[in-house]
Amino acid sequence: MPDLPVTTVIAALLALMALPLSIHVSARRASIGMKAGVIHAAVFGYADDPMLRNAIRAFGNFMEYSPLALIMLGLYELNGAPKLTLWWLGGAFVAGRALHAVAMTFIPKMPAPRGIAMFTTYAALGWPAIAMLLF
Repeated sequence: MPDLPVTTVIAALLALMALPLSIHVSARRASIGMKAGVIHAAVFGYADDPMLRNAIRAFGNFMEYSPLALIMLGLYELNGAPKLTLWWLGGAFVAGRALHAVAMTFIPKMPAPRGIAMFTTYAALGWPAIAMLLF
């Protein structure tokens, strides 16, 4: 079995980050349902609730990018990438995903934090891809 210590730690951190994002969506759906008197009132969609919409997008964006970033990090690690580079890429991705989730959830109309976060995402996807193709 291959040894992927950096990817393993980054995957564990991302899994721990996914939990509160998921729980936030579920709790908001339940809250809307309880207020409406029909627990399934917000099972699908966002029930015209901006807070739920933002929570869904924060979770969705996290889940859209995290798997491919982990695959790229793992392949890069298997291909002998320098550990320091892997830690920087993985750490930047985790920090960026945390920043993006907070920005999407609490300050969705401020583009700068999301922009910074997306830069780290693009770096985590692009750097390993380019490095593996060229070297």
